[in-house]
Amino acid sequence: MNLIFLKTGDRLTSKVMLSKRKTRKTTKPARKKRSRSPRKKEIYRPQATESKEIVLAIRRGQIDALVMAGKNGDEVITLQGAEHPYRVLVETINDGVATLDTNGVILYANSRFAAIFRVRVQKLIGLSLQSELSVANREILRKLISEGLSNSTSGEITLQIDGGRARIIRLSLNPIKNSNPRAISMVATEMTELVEANEALRSNEESLRQLSSRLLQLQDEERRRISRDLHDITGQKLAFQTIGLSHVLNRKPDILDEESRQILLDCSNLSKQVSEEIRTLSYLLHPPLLDELGLSSAVRWYTEGYERRTGIEVKVDIPPDFVRLPADTEVTLFRVIQESLTNIHRYSGSSKAYVRLKENANNIEAQIGDFGKGMHPEMVNLPSGKMVRLGVGIQGMKERMRQLGGKLEIASQPKHGTVVTATLPVSHPEAAVLPDAVAGTAAPLPMSRRAEPAQSNRSASRKQILIADDHEMLRRGLRTMMEKENSWQICGEAVDGQDAVEKAKALRPDLVILDINMPVLNGLQAAKFILSEQPHIKILIFTVHDSEQTLKEIKAVGAHGYLSKSNASDDLVRVVKEILETNSSSTFAHLN
Repeated sequence: MNLIFLKTGDRLTSKVMLSKRKTRKTTKPARKKRSRSPRKKEIYRPQATESKEIVLAIRRGQIDALVMAGKNGDEVITLQGAEHPYRVLVETINDGVATLDTNGVILYANSRFAAIFRVRVQKLIGLSLQSELSVANREILRKLISEGLSNSTSGEITLQIDGGRARIIRLSLNPIKNSNPRAISMVATEMTELVEANEALRSNEESLRQLSSRLLQLQDEERRRISRDLHDITGQKLAFQTIGLSHVLNRKPDILDEESRQILLDCSNLSKQVSEEIRTLSYLLHPPLLDELGLSSAVRWYTEGYERRTGIEVKVDIPPDFVRLPADTEVTLFRVIQESLTNIHRYSGSSKAYVRLKENANNIEAQIGDFGKGMHPEMVNLPSGKMVRLGVGIQGMKERMRQLGGKLEIASQPKHGTVVTATLPVSHPEAAVLPDAVAGTAAPLPMSRRAEPAQSNRSASRKQILIADDHEMLRRGLRTMMEKENSWQICGEAVDGQDAVEKAKALRPDLVILDINMPVLNGLQAAKFILSEQPHIKILIFTVHDSEQTLKEIKAVGAHGYLSKSNASDDLVRVVKEILETNSSSTFAHLN
C-alpha cells in the first residue's frame, strides 16, 4: 500500500485541498484574484506542481491512502477505490492475514486470522500476538519475527484449545518493503486437518506394510509346510512304493509271468518319475538345503538346477568361508536371488548370468546380473534410479528387504543388462550358525520319539549296520532289503541325527546309513559328530538330494558314500557291499 504523509495546516495541504475544490469550480474571477497577488503565486507555484503530481498519482492508482498528522495523532485515510478490491480479496481467502510491527503487535488482521486464534477482530487489533500464545510458541514466534524482518520465513505452532484437540498452525512471514515504521506481513494457515489426514495415511500405509509383511511371512511358512509335506509324506511313500515294486521284480523270474512283470516295471518307472517331479516341486517351494546347509549351498544347488532347466550359464561367486546367517536373512536373500534369476530367464534374453555374495562386518550383499537387453525404459527412471510400474515380483523383493532394514537397488541400461543388488545389515553373522544340538546342548529326546532299542543278540561275524531316517516306512523298507544278506545285521534304528550320534556311540556299528534331511541334527551334521569320535565307522548318506553341490557337501564331511533314494531299490545292496568291503577311507562310492 502506497502512503502519502501530509501535515494538517501546512500550506501544501491546504493548497492540495483547495486545488481539488477549485478544479471542480473553475471561474475567471478566481484566476483574476490569484493574478493580483504575484508574490503568493511565486510561493505556491512549486507546491501546486507537487499537488498536481499527487493528484495524478491518485488518479493512476499509485496511492492507496493518505496519512494525516494532526493534534490527535496520525490518521490514515484510505482511498475507497484502491482499498476495496484488496479488502474483498483479503477478507474472503481461507487463510488468516495480518500485519505486525517489530514487537508482534497486530496492526491489521482479517476475520479468518481472528477465527484461527479464537479472538474477536476488534480485540485483536493493537494486541500483541505473543500474549495469545503459550511460552513455547512465544519463543517460536519471536524467532520468526526476527527472521521475517529481513527474509521470508515460515514455521509451525501448536494451539491447545481448552477441552479440544491440538491445532497445528503454519505461519508464513515476509517483510513489508519500504514501510516506515518497519512491519511484517503474516499468513496463518490451519494445518490440523492436513496433518491428521497425513497421519491417517501414514497409519494406513504402515498397516498395509504390516499386512504385506505378514502375507510374505505366511507365504514362506506355507511354502515350507507344503515342501516338507511333499518331501516327508508324499515323497517318502513314493520312495517306499518304488522299493517295494523293485523288491517284487527282483524275485525269481518264474514267480511272475512276463505281462505282470512288465506292468510292475512300468509302475516302478512311473513311480520314479512322479517322485522326481514331486522332489523338484518341493525344492522349488523351499529347498531343504537352505535350512540344513545354509545360503551358500542352497544357492549353488539352485543355480545347478536353473542351468539345466533354462540353458542359461550362471557363474556363482561365493567365498568358501561364507558364514551361516540368521534364518530370515537367508530366506530373504534366497528369494531375491530366485526371483531375479526367474526374471532373467523370462525377460533378459541373456545366455549368461552371475550371482555374487559378499560379506563384511556390517552387511551382506547379494548381486544378481545378466548381459541381456536390459530393463524397459518405462520400468526404470535412469537419471534418478527410481523404479516405476514395478511388477509384483520386484515389489515383493523390495518389501522383503524393507522388513529386515535392507535395501534393493536395480540398475539397468538398454542392451547392457540388468543388475539387482540386495544389501542387508547383519551383526556378527558368525553367531548364527547351527542349531543348539551342534554345540552339544540339545536335550535328550524322550523315549517315545526314539526308534526301538538296539538288538542285544549282536553277531561278531556279521557286519553291523545302523539305519537313521525320520520316516518309519523308509527304515522298514531299507531293513527289508538288507536283511536278506546273511553277512549283515541291522543293529539298530535312529529317528533323527542326534539319536544316530548316540546310538553310533553305544552300538559301534560298521556302517551308518544316514538320511541327509532329519530333525535336530541333519545327516551331514550327525556324520561329523560320529566320525570325530569314531573315525573307523563308515558313513553312507541316503537322500533325495542329487546335485553336484550335495555331492560336494557330502564329501566335505568325510562320508564314504552317497546314494539317491530314487535308485535305492536297484543299487542299495551293491553300494553297501562296496563300502563295507573297501578298507581305504579315501574311497567314495556313489550312485545318483
